[in-house]
Amino acid sequence: MPFRTNQPACKLLWRGSALGLLACTALTAPAFAQSAAPQAAPQSDQLEEVVVTARRQEENLQSTPVAVTAIGAAALERAQVADVTDLQRTTPSLSIATGAPSASGFAFVAMRGQGNLQALVSNDPAVAIYVDGVYIPRPSQGLTDLLDLQRVEVLRGPQGTLFGRNTIGGAVNILSADPTSQYSGLVKIEAGNYGQYGASLVLNGGLTDKISGRLVANTKSRDGYGQDIPLGRDIWAQDSDFVRAKLKYEDGPVRLILSGDYNKIKDNGQFTALHAYAPELFGPTGSFGPFGLASTLNASLHNRGFYDSYATGFFVPTSNPNFASLPANVRAMYSMPLGNRLEAYGFGLNGSVDLGGVTLKSITGYRFSDTDGVVDTDGTPAPILTTWAGYSSKQWSQELQINGGVGEKFTYIAGGYFSDEKGQEFSRSQNFGFLPYSATTRPYAGLAGQNLADVHNRSVGVFGQGYYQLTEAVRLAGGLRWTWDDRDTKLYNYSTWGVATTCNLPNPDVAGVCAQTQKTSFDYPAWTFGIDWQVNDDVFAYVQTRRASKSGGWNTRAGGLPAFRPETTRDVEAGLKATWLENRLRTNIAVFHSWQSDVQRNAAALTPAGASTQFIVNAGDARVYGVELEGAYRPWTGMELTSSLSLMNGKYKSGSFIEQQSVPGASLTGCKAAGASSICPVDRSGEELPQLPKVQFNLGATQTLPTSFGRVSLHADYAYLGKQFYNPVTPAAQQSATTQGIYATANVLTRTPGYGLLNARFTVEFDAHNIELAIYGKNLTKKEYNVRQFADVYAAGLGFATDFIGEPRTYGASLTKRF
Repeated sequence: MPFRTNQPACKLLWRGSALGLLACTALTAPAFAQSAAPQAAPQSDQLEEVVVTARRQEENLQSTPVAVTAIGAAALERAQVADVTDLQRTTPSLSIATGAPSASGFAFVAMRGQGNLQALVSNDPAVAIYVDGVYIPRPSQGLTDLLDLQRVEVLRGPQGTLFGRNTIGGAVNILSADPTSQYSGLVKIEAGNYGQYGASLVLNGGLTDKISGRLVANTKSRDGYGQDIPLGRDIWAQDSDFVRAKLKYEDGPVRLILSGDYNKIKDNGQFTALHAYAPELFGPTGSFGPFGLASTLNASLHNRGFYDSYATGFFVPTSNPNFASLPANVRAMYSMPLGNRLEAYGFGLNGSVDLGGVTLKSITGYRFSDTDGVVDTDGTPAPILTTWAGYSSKQWSQELQINGGVGEKFTYIAGGYFSDEKGQEFSRSQNFGFLPYSATTRPYAGLAGQNLADVHNRSVGVFGQGYYQLTEAVRLAGGLRWTWDDRDTKLYNYSTWGVATTCNLPNPDVAGVCAQTQKTSFDYPAWTFGIDWQVNDDVFAYVQTRRASKSGGWNTRAGGLPAFRPETTRDVEAGLKATWLENRLRTNIAVFHSWQSDVQRNAAALTPAGASTQFIVNAGDARVYGVELEGAYRPWTGMELTSSLSLMNGKYKSGSFIEQQSVPGASLTGCKAAGASSICPVDRSGEELPQLPKVQFNLGATQTLPTSFGRVSLHADYAYLGKQFYNPVTPAAQQSATTQGIYATANVLTRTPGYGLLNARFTVEFDAHNIELAIYGKNLTKKEYNVRQFADVYAAGLGFATDFIGEPRTYGASLTKRF
């Protein structure tokens, strides 16, 4: 929905008085996305103009031929948008998953059904995140704190021509507040339930007649939302620190902005719990029945509750009689405490020079992130699966742009892009720690499987897009981009796909570790063609078709697998944007139909060495279609109503997603023999598309009233996200009835139910002292919900499903002083 962007009030957090004012700190859960200037005057009857940069240049939202949601600083604070995950409460067709069987600091962003739940260093996301024009390559950098922003723009649909690769679903464009010459700032402190407290500081002003600076700092902390009963402590406690500094130089046609930011986040374990287990495996007659785990798993399900009585469990080593017999590296892994850590920072230099009729622009960026975490993947005290995983990335990027016009009817933007990223990803998983270890009969009981990869990604692109004014009201647009990618990896794994017990690859760098070097290259186009029509001053219509690609890459968690190819999306989108009732009502609608080819999908399985892993395949073709509506209305002075709605559907092309599945039994009908097993083709094209909520909407209302001392404001919003599937599976027809039952249950468990959240914020402003007091709450109805249900390994031999639980009801108060 459109939001106002010209309210420059900023809220920052300040940690409690016992900590004093910190210059290097970070964000808290609720309010924080504004500038530090004095607050705007009370609302008028009319909606303000919204300016966006959806086509890499500033233009009015209502005359931009792109489906884009622009959320200004004031709206971000009202909606309590703390990080990228909160944007799904404000934007249609946007779904963001955070739960993962690895580090917690990941944002898996999907838009219009285009997503990637396995976005590692060697596998790119489907929705690009940009901060001040710099591409953020990894999802671990996308979950950092949002603070002191101009606005956030969410561009839906393929954006490959102007924003480059990995935009098949869209792009999230985050613009932080720039320095100004006016001296201003704010200090903010806040506290809430679950031991939450935070502090923020903004300082802004001119340093010389041509240079101005801005410093933003924030810190926040909270206790855990749940209780780990076996360990006797809370879980999902979190601490975060953030700082950003910017310098701006302006001298006539020359403009330079230098920025740097740092964010560190840590927690004491993800909010997971056992959802279900397979009685066929853990019951009295199951494969693991003799080890007596059923009672432990039943107790976890029986004692489990949301939040206050939450019962997870990390394996307590001393409680397992087999612990002493395990190899030393396995014992060390099981003894590691639960927790996650994320460190991310970067620098940017944006420069532009106006040459009169032509503007040159340069965007230079460096981004670094390093994250790792230990997760009790099964969510029980039983030692079924524990994972320690981490990812690091450092990327240099350079983009050059030129934009201008030829004559009175033609304008253009063109440029080139280069990036060089080096990183590393690793995971160590232990399976079945309850099995008695034996070097001869059970060498893989409690196995510490290693996956380790060095990754080097390079990308080069050139692009151009032009606009021709056919008449005063009708405009044509066309653009083309070409991208070249190099993807190199070197793997150091304990096992490879098809190598059961020892490394048979030549010249291993380390004894027992397989060394593999993998290199591949891809090139692909992106394009845009469209026409738009300014029907009158209040109505704007457009139609466009686009193509974009998500880069290919390598499977690093199981060597010996082929590279997966780029995934491509083509679409047709039509939109109508209108204002009514003398600019008191704004309605925007977009309809779209997209076609995906070479879709990249996750699969979960056991490696031949017995360690669990996931890998990526090109899974055929799919299509997604839908409609999106956004609106804003001011029925009277001081009241603003906002809303958005998306209705989507999609499916695979029939017969395009064929999997070769291993089935016990030799020479089965319709299959290929493979020793004691058979390889059987399975048509998976009847499965639900992952991370595609078919219904999503939000409603918001803000009432502002003037008072003798300032003003009071009450905001409330309700956001609903429909049910989603994360990893559907299909059994081969030749599988046994027991296995087919397990698959059917896995499909039920991977379906994450929809949920709605009610949030509110009440503020009182005192003009004489430039002070604001705010009271806020999130999930006010105490909705119990899961952000993701992880059933990927239920049908892959491990037989359990885990819930990643959403945040409980939180509330608090803040005090802000502006100057």
